[in-house]
Amino acid sequence: ELLAHSFIHLLLYLYSYSYSQLALKAWNIYFPMHKLLLSNKTGIHPNASYEYHAMTTILYWGRLFPVTIARMRFSLSQLCCCHGVETYPLTKSIVCTSTTTGNRNSKTSIQKERLLKAANVHVIQYDMAQKRDLHLPTPYKRVNAPPTTNQSANENKVDPTEVTGYIIQHNHEPSKKILLWLYGGAYLSGDSKGNLNFAEKIGQQCDYMDVFLPNYRLLPEYTFFDAIYDVCLAYEYLITVRGYHPKDVMLFGISSGGGLLVRLLQRIVEFKNEMAVHEGDDHDECDYEGEIIISSDGNQDGNRDNNVEKKKKKKKLLQLVPSGALLMCPFVDYTKPKGSFIEYIAHDLIVNESVFEEGEQYLQTLGSEESNRRESPVHRSCKGLPPLCIITSEHECVYDQDILLCNNARRDGVRVDLGLWKYMCHVWPVWSGFIPESRQAVDFMCDWMKEISSS
Repeated sequence: ELLAHSFIHLLLYLYSYSYSQLALKAWNIYFPMHKLLLSNKTGIHPNASYEYHAMTTILYWGRLFPVTIARMRFSLSQLCCCHGVETYPLTKSIVCTSTTTGNRNSKTSIQKERLLKAANVHVIQYDMAQKRDLHLPTPYKRVNAPPTTNQSANENKVDPTEVTGYIIQHNHEPSKKILLWLYGGAYLSGDSKGNLNFAEKIGQQCDYMDVFLPNYRLLPEYTFFDAIYDVCLAYEYLITVRGYHPKDVMLFGISSGGGLLVRLLQRIVEFKNEMAVHEGDDHDECDYEGEIIISSDGNQDGNRDNNVEKKKKKKKLLQLVPSGALLMCPFVDYTKPKGSFIEYIAHDLIVNESVFEEGEQYLQTLGSEESNRRESPVHRSCKGLPPLCIITSEHECVYDQDILLCNNARRDGVRVDLGLWKYMCHVWPVWSGFIPESRQAVDFMCDWMKEISSS
């Protein structure tokens, strides 16, 4: 098993390295030509960088081709090609001592070195049911969802207990703090493997914070409720199995992944309120499934008492929110599309008309318009949430809902820092290897996460 995992890690590294090298070399040939011939005339505004205009010329033509879920999934699985170790390299100052012959003394000089150290990637596959005596059953119960295109999922109403994904570990020992990363893809596409390189770069820039990238189920085979269930189970895995304190967990979500993280935070606060009601009983204390775990007569054996105390402690931890959440262009409103979500698809390079036509129909899987509103994070209470940082562009499709989330959260007493750019498309920070505005956004995000993690 160890050899198999090592082989997988090697393949992942070689695959991402070779294709990202090819992408960077192609860009280094293409960009100077574009700057010379087309300059800053292809983007939506001349004040955008020359690099962004060049990227616009490449991606604009995507709107002319019909979009399918299979094509969306393939495209997002190749995100690693934009983030090889040679792309947007970090630098550090090092001291170099050179010894010379004769009477001359040794010289010490400062120079910059590209930081190309690759992290270790651990494949995670853990069944949360295997240690029922040590951790809680998940408190985030599945909601009855509409039928899906997956017949076996419709017939089997029992949620899985397995957590899968990757952990990026930068050093020999796990870092004290960890980043919980959720990929985006409109709930239809995206995967943790395609995000590995980008997540590694973000983790490096956040003082070598390890990154956990769990998988979650996608539409149309499954439902939004299955996705949020998987995310909640992954968070519980970090707390109850990996042993991280919630205050040592930072959340990072891209697009729909950002929406899932807001819903996770809201569910944690809801769970805390639910447990406060249960704990109001002065006699017998029950766990979430109704089993009496502490009896008023106190006649419990040592093993039982020990397990009870572990469950109580972990249940208390699950009522604490993480240290903060970085939401990169979060998709948080599942009601009928309106405002910027309709108007800006004409020029958005990611969520264009073809993507909108393919994805809009699946919003109905939440049920009625009332249920869509109820499950939209932007229309739920934000009271009790930790500090949030929202990254968005004034000219992208989710701008209106991101501003609404910002205003609603601030109204509920949540600290919200807003990183606002102009002329950028949806999730533009993922191109940090090519676009200066993307690198600015990455620096902004990492500085915020380091500040919140250290407070």
